[in-house]
Amino acid sequence: MKHLRFFKILLFVSTLPFFLTLNTSAQDSAEAPKESRPESTDSASRQLIKNFLTVTGGKQLHIDLKNVVAAGVIEEAGRTKRFKLVETQDGKRKITYSWRHLGRNYEEVYAYDGLNAWTQKVKPKEEPVRNYSGRMAEHFKSQHWLLQPMVLPLKAAYVFKYQGIDKVSGRPAYVVVGYGKKNERTWFYFDQEKFLLTRWGGLGTIAGVEEYMDYSATRFAKVDGVLMPKEINLLAEGKPFGKLTFDDIRPNAPIDMAIFYASPSKVPVLRQRTAQP
Repeated sequence: MKHLRFFKILLFVSTLPFFLTLNTSAQDSAEAPKESRPESTDSASRQLIKNFLTVTGGKQLHIDLKNVVAAGVIEEAGRTKRFKLVETQDGKRKITYSWRHLGRNYEEVYAYDGLNAWTQKVKPKEEPVRNYSGRMAEHFKSQHWLLQPMVLPLKAAYVFKYQGIDKVSGRPAYVVVGYGKKNERTWFYFDQEKFLLTRWGGLGTIAGVEEYMDYSATRFAKVDGVLMPKEINLLAEGKPFGKLTFDDIRPNAPIDMAIFYASPSKVPVLRQRTAQP
């Protein structure tokens, strides 16, 4: 049965319709007027997602993976920070960054509870929770590091459309664009030979400029039977500007769902007497 499964995968490689468009850069299409959301996922995208799930551990193991809690190091703009990541299969996320600078400890939190995104500076001095909005917030909510929208429940919010063929680090890759529930788009690059997800991303903001911000997996490791990225390059307009390295990934960890929700502000609100007419 296992041999039959992989025969079907290989058969897909040789029979992928040649009439589908070959793109030199799949994300270039975003420069054109925004495409309307497809009514349903096309057969090529469904097959690529199926192949991806198969080669990375099997669909059932992905379904059983309800959350991941991970830790590691992020190198970005010449600065190194520790991070702790929590992602759930229904799309919630929380990232806590910590670093030391000029003898002081810093800590900052970004979170998305499924409806709203927020951020808070915790160290060196705790500040009030702020709403996290704009293009970068949309990127944070849509572009995950480990759990992708390939199985339910998160997958239910997406429609996928095959776009063509591109290259990731010189290797041919099939490109699929996913349309989220608010029509936010993510480009997924599946290696043409191994069907691993080697690159993904969408629009973000760097230094106030709207650019494509992508993630390119360079090393993988098995986590409870599921093959996941172990090292990820950060890309802006296709050029590297940083790197993520995971040194610990724990599947299905016991987590308190309250961590995704902003805590009430501790800043006192002064009452003022309403001026009398």
